[in-house]
Amino acid sequence: MTKNILTYIGLSLALFTLSCNKAEFGDPVILIAGTEVSPIVKFSVENTPSEFTVTAAATHRAVEDVQVKFSVDDAAVDRYNQEHNTTYYAAPAAAIEITNLDAVIRAGSSTSTPVSVKVISTSPLVDGRSYLIPLTITQTTGGDATVLESSRTIFLRIARIVSFSAVSMNNDAGPTTGAPGTRGRFNGAFLFDPANPARLANFTLEIKNLIYAFRGGDGNSNPQPIQSLVSWTNQWERTSFGLRYGELGNPNNSLQLTGALGSAFAYNFNANQWYTISLSYDGSKLTIYIDGNKAAEVSGSTVLEFSRMQFGQVWGGYDTRQYVNGRIAECRVWSRALTASEIKLNLCGADPNAEGLLAYWKMNEGSGHIFRNSSKEGAKYDMDWSKVYWDPNDRGNDNLTLADKSAFVTWTNDNLNKCSQ
Repeated sequence: MTKNILTYIGLSLALFTLSCNKAEFGDPVILIAGTEVSPIVKFSVENTPSEFTVTAAATHRAVEDVQVKFSVDDAAVDRYNQEHNTTYYAAPAAAIEITNLDAVIRAGSSTSTPVSVKVISTSPLVDGRSYLIPLTITQTTGGDATVLESSRTIFLRIARIVSFSAVSMNNDAGPTTGAPGTRGRFNGAFLFDPANPARLANFTLEIKNLIYAFRGGDGNSNPQPIQSLVSWTNQWERTSFGLRYGELGNPNNSLQLTGALGSAFAYNFNANQWYTISLSYDGSKLTIYIDGNKAAEVSGSTVLEFSRMQFGQVWGGYDTRQYVNGRIAECRVWSRALTASEIKLNLCGADPNAEGLLAYWKMNEGSGHIFRNSSKEGAKYDMDWSKVYWDPNDRGNDNLTLADKSAFVTWTNDNLNKCSQ
């Protein structure tokens, strides 16, 4: 896959025109094309090797050959992080290949020969980290132009297009009644050491979700418009944070927060589109983020006692009426409140060793019925779907019954399951 930096020529020409006007009163300049608006430029990588070409550009036509020397400048990433309070990583050498670092702007031209930048492998890249390939003009020889300092360095941000497996929650081809029916039978609650819940005064709860279709109806139909997605809670649901689509009286493509701090809504979700939903609580305020963008907030004081991870509705009858017509992946529990910028860095995956990552289920095993925890807590938070709990008789009061739901774990792996980091 090749992307030529000349796609930014429109911006370049605008800058050239401005610079040429100014050149009557000062020296002409050389810059790295594509950095006119920001030094960070997206480099999309779906397959390897993927190539991006970088060129230097002058605000005038060279009257003689101008030698332009580039170098890989990893230290520039550290400087950028310090200046902008970001957490980018320099791309590891094993992931990239760079050739033609000595470029030239030929006499009569305003654009240099290209520097070839390739991502040859994504294996050395850690999920949840955002990587930059920093190239800096270190020297120019010939001509009378100086380097524009604000455009001396380009940071190519590796935007991986990741394919992944995901879990289907709907099982929508089967009956809604019977002993048992099929719809919603994936639904279950897994318990982790209920007597010793993790007490979280600050937290972030995340899940990646795609809905095939948002249901209509008046609430009396089976299935209902409501699609109960997920709940993070303790064994007896004394502190809970849940998410569901299509609460009665709201658009069917709206998402409702339920639980300890009351209700809040996010709106305008599209079918067949993945969203990362994040609930970030800082001790006084919970913010709902959709793909890292603030959607709603609710205030209050609470401590989440976490020992129960629930997907779908587990009350008998409601499991079939409120089943989720879609997929899930990337479910996480953090012991701290993430910022919007941190959430955006983790849209396709998180660093398993990241600070405060308590539990992390990528849910991309692709087979079987055990969802492995990727955080430093290890097997403590593995979930075996042959050992989940539900309330088959709808008795309420958390009359939970142990059940084997392994037969209802269905994996998906198609073109819908892609993420651009």
